[in-house]
Amino acid sequence: MKKKINLLNTSIYFFLSLILLIFLVGYTCKYLKLSYCQNNFFEGILNENGFVENLQSVFLFFSIYYLIITFKKFSLNKIIRIFLIIKILALIYYLGEEISWGQHFFKWVSPEFFIINNNQAETNLHNISNLLDQLPRTLVMIWCGLISILFYFLKKNISLSYETRLIFIPTDLLLKISVIFLIFFLPDFIVDKLSLHPGHVINGKEVPEATFYDIISLNFLRLSEVHELIFCFYFLVYSIAFKQAGDRQNKTF
Repeated sequence: MKKKINLLNTSIYFFLSLILLIFLVGYTCKYLKLSYCQNNFFEGILNENGFVENLQSVFLFFSIYYLIITFKKFSLNKIIRIFLIIKILALIYYLGEEISWGQHFFKWVSPEFFIINNNQAETNLHNISNLLDQLPRTLVMIWCGLISILFYFLKKNISLSYETRLIFIPTDLLLKISVIFLIFFLPDFIVDKLSLHPGHVINGKEVPEATFYDIISLNFLRLSEVHELIFCFYFLVYSIAFKQAGDRQNKTF
């Protein structure tokens, strides 16, 4: 068990290195225009169907896989089983929306309803309205950014039931991922909420200060895609930790 936890712990540092590399590529390609940026891989690393988006889908697929294994294989109480069903369905929805329910891979033409109502003419719901996009995103941000931190400190001060700990923080390693997310989320959030960014163009002229605020807010690339990658990695680590808890429980019987 210790080896598995260490492997998960190591994976978090590899993941952080990957995130930093993505920002390095984004910075050098936007401001330094290095020659490698002309390569199709680096040019489209954050684009739709690019490396980051496809990696999100891989993380989500294996998250669902591990949760289904846990649900089918282990004896869990009713509360945890209900939660697992909800979690599995939520992640299937997340994955389906992420790949437009397969359209990104199979390239079908969207039905007329989506062509008319979807702002990208894709077969998904989150591009139909801000509510269907921002509400699920906000819930995911709260879950991945705050829940593990809250319950980590709660369990230090009060006695939480096994079910509560398993549902909300099956491993303390999730705390590290939450901190990583907040590091890459808060600068842009603060700049946006305090209206510090002057905008890129005023009266037809570029604003020199815009570059400074883009850099300090880390918003010189498609920052939302980086956030979503962190969410998906969070769910993967969560699902693996949940399965490991099921393994431990199974051994006690």
